[in-house]
Amino acid sequence: MKPWKALLLAIIFASTGHTAAQREQAIPRPAEDSQQYGRRFFVQLRTVFGRFRDSDLQRVFDGAQPIQCSELVNEPGEWRTVAFFNEKRELGDWYRSNFDEVKTDLSVFIFKGMCRGEHGPVQLTTKFPVSESVEAYNQRQIALNEVEVNVNAPVRASFDLQTKAYTFDLPYLFLVGQQNNQDIYSLDAPRVVGRDHYAPEVTDHWDCKSVVAENVTYQFLICRTTTRPRIRSDRYSNSSAPFGASAYFILSDGKEAASSVKLSFGDGNDAERTVEDLSVPAAPENVKPAAWGMPDSDERLINLVRDEFRIRFAAQGWTGRVGSAQVLSARQMTSLDAAHPANGADYCVWLPAGTSAAQPLLGDAPVVYSVSAHDSDGQTATSIVFDMLSPSGSRLGSLQCSFPRLPSASAVDFGRWSAIVGNNLVLEIRP
Repeated sequence: MKPWKALLLAIIFASTGHTAAQREQAIPRPAEDSQQYGRRFFVQLRTVFGRFRDSDLQRVFDGAQPIQCSELVNEPGEWRTVAFFNEKRELGDWYRSNFDEVKTDLSVFIFKGMCRGEHGPVQLTTKFPVSESVEAYNQRQIALNEVEVNVNAPVRASFDLQTKAYTFDLPYLFLVGQQNNQDIYSLDAPRVVGRDHYAPEVTDHWDCKSVVAENVTYQFLICRTTTRPRIRSDRYSNSSAPFGASAYFILSDGKEAASSVKLSFGDGNDAERTVEDLSVPAAPENVKPAAWGMPDSDERLINLVRDEFRIRFAAQGWTGRVGSAQVLSARQMTSLDAAHPANGADYCVWLPAGTSAAQPLLGDAPVVYSVSAHDSDGQTATSIVFDMLSPSGSRLGSLQCSFPRLPSASAVDFGRWSAIVGNNLVLEIRP
């Protein structure tokens, strides 16, 4: 019999122009809103990743729960890779830490179909970018919407009663190299041109279950994938596969799980009565919002400001200074005229709208924030700007933060920003 082949899927996926695929560009990407892939999503993903990272992944998978068909095809039914583990950890494990990383990953799993029962079969269409094209984007030779994307022919995803998982096969693998006398396969098509062909001897087998854990409200799938010989007589069970031949992916549609129940009963006069679902108590009126809290130091600043936040000016340090331009760097505050930040150091500049305009910032007056980010373009440094306005729309001032040594604003974490402003400014969020 043929030996098992190792499958390394540590970075991205793709497939090539072939009779079973077609090519497209600019596939839809997740919308940037508070309902999908918001800050709480990445907090929960980090928790899931940390819990699984040092665990027996096979045991984790066995303990996962079945997912219902209606949850799988939840419109638009698009699931994206948000974390990865190989059984051999040295072959890779990672997770997405911010919205930009999700947005620029063009691989997508699309589940479609009419659910016939809780675990009816559905169709799965996969879309993967081409490696050569992705590399051109990473080198800034092309725009993201110019990356070549292949659409593979749909496959059937069906529920396995034995494993309690949705299972499917992706016969869209490419032989990309060898390591330790083992063939290495990928779902990435190495090149755009039609010289590549699917590997005829193997297929990529997937089993997917739902991740259910305390305080996890978003939809996550844990999927076990294994490279298998296509010839039936060569197939082995998962238990006989060599260590490292299986990998585990966490997929998500970025949505919080939600459910509602409506029971209707007809009486003799065909009248309809609705029975209220009391399994979840109704939210009391006039509920106070959660108290403000501090973010974790490794949370991305861009993700934090997508949700409700505020910036507090410490009255002790800002009294008599909030009405004039100030420079913050290395936790110190200096007037604009006297400031000399070290070469290459991160810094923020406070520019008030006027001598008295910014005075409300020293109290508890409501503030409206507008945030813009700029990536380094070779001429100007990476920056994040906080514009502050009163509820009526009058300008209070702006805080302009520069990060000369970072290529992208998405790389700025809360700890780095705090190291600039120190105790002079406090950024708080709703838990």
